[in-house]
Amino acid sequence: MIDVLHVLALLAYGGAWGLQVRAFRAGDPGKQNPALFVTLAGVGLHLLALGVYAGQHQVLPLIGVGPASSSLALLLVVMTLTAAEMYDVRSVSLFLLPLSLFLMGEAVWVGVEPAVRQTAFRGPWFVAHVGTTFLGYAGLALASGAAVMYVLQFRSLKRKSFGKIFQFFPSLDSLDRVHRVGLGSGFASLTVGLVAGTAWTVTYGGGFDLGNPQVLFGLVTWSTFLAALLVRLPGVLGDRAAAKVTALAFVVTTSVFLYLRIAAGDSPFFL
Repeated sequence: MIDVLHVLALLAYGGAWGLQVRAFRAGDPGKQNPALFVTLAGVGLHLLALGVYAGQHQVLPLIGVGPASSSLALLLVVMTLTAAEMYDVRSVSLFLLPLSLFLMGEAVWVGVEPAVRQTAFRGPWFVAHVGTTFLGYAGLALASGAAVMYVLQFRSLKRKSFGKIFQFFPSLDSLDRVHRVGLGSGFASLTVGLVAGTAWTVTYGGGFDLGNPQVLFGLVTWSTFLAALLVRLPGVLGDRAAAKVTALAFVVTTSVFLYLRIAAGDSPFFL
């Protein structure tokens, strides 16, 4: 049942993204409502799937490739929907739903099953570490999506090309607000998660292993987005340049993620 619900949620997200693409091709933001309803249906199925998982296995879906990927995908979708309604930027899901689809596709592909091995790091501290880290990743992904849209919208306005991008994308002010909020909150959450994980590892784990793919990915993500955060300081770079740095940070971290994921093979401890 868990796998079936995940497949249904995946299909719902895929359908929602297809509706978003259709609305974009039509250049009509008003046609995004069906995509919103389908996405909400997918979230309901997704929540049910993870609820069944937690009840059946008596463990939160945080360890293992499938469960962790599924949880991060859900968090990203929920955060995208929240930002879309708060800041009137529904079209940002045009960029972020594919990332959720990738994570859900991986979860379905490998199976949403508990890890065979258990980590020594568990309990409330582990939940706090993974929860804040995932919040950080989702927030930074949201900031990256808004940054890419900002750059494209700015270019459209500069060229006075009032086509589909101009009609479908939100205003520069709205995109900059989402970029700023996502970057700040995401970086803060990731920092808390990394500090919690590092403190436990140094105290109880017998040392800090830079060869661990999760540790390496966390450090690369933290460093690249720190640079993106610093260039947003007053007097450093303009909004457009800062958006470009965030977009570049996302490309770098995504590339590192894909490399580490492939190198990890069947390891149950990396997304």
